[in-house]
Amino acid sequence: MNKAFMKNYAMQCTMVAFSLVVYGIGLFMVTDALSWTLGIVLGLLIALLKLKLMENTFTKAVNLSEAKAKGYTQRQYMLRYVLTGIVLLVAALNKDVSLLGVFFGLVSMKVGAYVQLGLK
Repeated sequence: MNKAFMKNYAMQCTMVAFSLVVYGIGLFMVTDALSWTLGIVLGLLIALLKLKLMENTFTKAVNLSEAKAKGYTQRQYMLRYVLTGIVLLVAALNKDVSLLGVFFGLVSMKVGAYVQLGLK
């Protein structure tokens, strides 16, 4: 991959790489590989969606007044956490999706953020 691509998408690439590593390790430990796969993929997709939502929130917030930006970012923050809660609830209630896999997919966003700190 070229450097411009990695610079622009380093966080997403890190999230995918972390999820692949966890997925590979998990395959040796789980009994239901399909459930594990669905969990990791669902968690990673939601984490990538949340990252895009954050980007959109910050892009819009800088064009608002301070008071409006504060309210807007708080509403968006709550929306992202409600989304996370819904995904975890669905995974907990659905035996075909690994809750632990969803959790690791979601955690990939945190790992990506920490790696970004190390790259700068």
